[in-house]
Amino acid sequence: MRSKYYSLAGLIIRIDSAEEIRDSKMYEEFHTRACQADITVRITFSPLPVKSGEAVPAGYAREFYRAGDEERLYSSYYTPDGFVDYSCRIIKDDYIDLFIDFDGGLWDSMVFNALNIPELLAARGIFLCHSSYIIHRGEAVLFISDKGGGKSTQASLWQKEKNAEIINGDRSLLKFEGDRLMACGTPYCGSSKTALNRTAPVRALILLGKGSENIIERVSGIQALTGIVSQLSREHYQNLSACEFAEKICRTAPVYSMKCLPDPSAVQALEDVLWET
Repeated sequence: MRSKYYSLAGLIIRIDSAEEIRDSKMYEEFHTRACQADITVRITFSPLPVKSGEAVPAGYAREFYRAGDEERLYSSYYTPDGFVDYSCRIIKDDYIDLFIDFDGGLWDSMVFNALNIPELLAARGIFLCHSSYIIHRGEAVLFISDKGGGKSTQASLWQKEKNAEIINGDRSLLKFEGDRLMACGTPYCGSSKTALNRTAPVRALILLGKGSENIIERVSGIQALTGIVSQLSREHYQNLSACEFAEKICRTAPVYSMKCLPDPSAVQALEDVLWET
């Protein structure tokens, strides 16, 4: 039996497997040494358990069934002939059983997908946020928007103009340490190909929009809440906890609306607001 360990937002995940789990490039930063695990996963290579029980709404390429106290999550991959199941996750009291039925080699990205890591983290108060994450002057700035909203552009401008470090071009993990919001790295990075394992206190969350000039305003209430909660990954049953998490963010961290130009003037305008001298 082989064991691999990963560290996500300070949470240790141990995965035990009789067969090799190959390294996906974006996951290398998140490997860690053997230590006490918060989540233990035991992989079994076999035909998947039979689907039974009540079907519950699940995300894309997933099926979820509940039978008594047992819940089974099936994940699949796409082929020209349709979706094919390759895994079944069953959460036990002390560990997670993960059944794999796939003979093309197993990668850690496939294991994380089969485990539905964002759901497991959200259950522990750690939410995956659709955002570009940079560190400047030791603090995190998160650019939040839908796809194509300019997140990566602003992150790249900050790197070029202010030597900011891009931690992730597409996602961040958010958690609280007491009342302090922290941003953490994640291997999920979309097409940005940047996924570093760094943690920093959050200076501000920026709700991005495109504009003909740079307009930056501090926001609160429903505008801030909806802007944040719409970008938090979770399952349907986690909607309430996601709203509560976003509400705490709005109470404890600065949230800004920023309509901006895709040029260096936007960087200077935001730095003047966030680090007033």
